[in-house]
Amino acid sequence: MRVITAILVVLIVANGSLAASEKTLVFSFRGTGVYEDLIDASEVLFARALDQQGRYQAVRAIDAVGDIDCQNVICAAETARRAGYEKALTGSLTRLGSKVIAGVTLIDASDGEVLFTAEGTALSEEDLDIVLKRLAISISEGKNSDDTARVGLITENEYDDVRRRNSYSTGGLRAGFIWPVERSFGGVERMTVIDVVFQHDTNDYFLAGKSGLHWGGDIDKKGNSAFGLTLFEAKIGRYLSRSDFAPFISAGIGISWARIKEDGPGGDETDSGSGLSLSAGTGFAAFRTYDFQFQLGIDYVILLERLGTEYSELKNPQGMFFTFCIRRSGDGD
Repeated sequence: MRVITAILVVLIVANGSLAASEKTLVFSFRGTGVYEDLIDASEVLFARALDQQGRYQAVRAIDAVGDIDCQNVICAAETARRAGYEKALTGSLTRLGSKVIAGVTLIDASDGEVLFTAEGTALSEEDLDIVLKRLAISISEGKNSDDTARVGLITENEYDDVRRRNSYSTGGLRAGFIWPVERSFGGVERMTVIDVVFQHDTNDYFLAGKSGLHWGGDIDKKGNSAFGLTLFEAKIGRYLSRSDFAPFISAGIGISWARIKEDGPGGDETDSGSGLSLSAGTGFAAFRTYDFQFQLGIDYVILLERLGTEYSELKNPQGMFFTFCIRRSGDGD
């Protein structure tokens, strides 16, 4: 009995949602410089996207009233009203070079009033489905298409524009830990990292620079410690996606200095040195098109300088760096 009651509730809610959707007659799009298959595909994609928004129930005119050539407001309103529809919608596709401009107009069938118009531009046909989804959101929410950009609904030209905002170049602090390998930092098991970072992004690549320090003490052997300084490191990376949430790979080279101190039977022994440092890693970036960016990184770093004391053999300081940061742009433009 409970199952039947639950099913009835779901059906009532679903019917209520369908009833709340206003029936909208979507007329065939007018095309200029585009082929017929693209027009047909665009109509289907737009009608489906409009249905998914839930406010309007889209019905293609060719399925409901036949193949009627009705592109002006008066004709669309009269045809929709006679067919029993509350709203009418007309659309157009216009090609300019490789660009395709899509436009839609929502009309009140009762009096022929234009309720809303929206327009969007795709740099290529591959972007057209995104533009049509954005136009469906615009019609449903009564917003300009510029205000409906969401993750997964950003066209190539908008992406380029957005990536050239403040977050195109960012700076901030990076923090995290180092887990040395092979007791290469004088036996220290973990070190803390603080870096000042700057990063410049393009669509697919980034160039980053950092300076900072790292330090730590051995939790098992009192007196052992290590300290390091990254004078400067340059890193180049490649994003594996153009979305707001993107993994990346990177590699870097820098100049670093390190000092270790080990405690033994004969007292403290120290060694220090500087040299080139090499790094390779991967990570994940979030909010790439915002005015700030979060980044998580895992890098393997090795200093090309062997350090050791009479209590340990000479080794190149090296380890796994696990760091994160939130970077912001430098101005408020």
